[in-house]
Amino acid sequence: MKKRKGLSLKYTDYYKTLGVERSATQTDIKKAYRGLARKHHPDTNRDNPGSEKRFKEINEAYEVLKDPDKRSRYDALGANWQQGQTFTPPGGQGFEDIFGNSSFGARGGQRFSFDFGSRGAQSDGFSDFFETLFGNAGMGNQPFKGTGNQGAPSRGKDVETTVEISLEEANQGSSRILSIGARRLTVKIPAGATDGMKIRIAGQGSMGSDIYLKIKIARHKRYRLDGSDIEVDFPITPWDAVLGATSEVQTLDGKIKLKIPAGISSGQKLRFKGRGLARKGDFYVRIKIVVPKKPSHEETELFKELRKVSGFHP
Repeated sequence: MKKRKGLSLKYTDYYKTLGVERSATQTDIKKAYRGLARKHHPDTNRDNPGSEKRFKEINEAYEVLKDPDKRSRYDALGANWQQGQTFTPPGGQGFEDIFGNSSFGARGGQRFSFDFGSRGAQSDGFSDFFETLFGNAGMGNQPFKGTGNQGAPSRGKDVETTVEISLEEANQGSSRILSIGARRLTVKIPAGATDGMKIRIAGQGSMGSDIYLKIKIARHKRYRLDGSDIEVDFPITPWDAVLGATSEVQTLDGKIKLKIPAGISSGQKLRFKGRGLARKGDFYVRIKIVVPKKPSHEETELFKELRKVSGFHP
């Protein structure tokens, strides 16, 4: 290997960059990286001009420490170096054995890829320190396709996913746990969530993109939902329809007293204002007059008598 004459650099402590000990496990390193990457992502720090530089430093450190081979070669430099200390790559066969002939790779236009969320992201070239040690062998070959400021990672595409909840959950509120790559995110579904409603989870997707949770309310065996209004069928007898009656009807929040006016017709609705979904909509009781399928002999005779004496013609 041909050494660059008089080459000196500033030593970079990748462990310090990620805030982990040199004995950190791969899990510790990945966890530290993901937290820092989210915190310093340029898309979420547009008012901080230093976030882009910090973001690149974090990704350079992770590029080395996530790879057991690169990490072992980096560790071979020793633990006595301090962050920012002038570093002159040692010559000799030992250095070549560790870093190989690609150590002094050419700079300019190099790119790398890194894990972020479930898809990964891309950034611009690394520091002189990195390229001196690893060169082209340490760089990924995926091009960076960005927009806006050159070198800033492009924002990922927003993602939409559908989650089905019960009517009871929509009424009381609920939560769901989403798996985003290796992360688990708890999302609260507010009381009163309606069918088709979208919940925005900002910046938690790939490369700082948003995730939209579309609510689908499962069909209920008893209640019908229309926006925030709830409707239920309520069967009554013919005589209660004629004479009127008092009863109770079950809502999602308990029973309410139902007064059936005399002379009500099948299909007519009784409205209870503010007793719908999460008390935001209305609750409708749809009257359904039902007759006995197998009336007793006495009932049959009474209906015959009613037919004789009634002057009602619908």
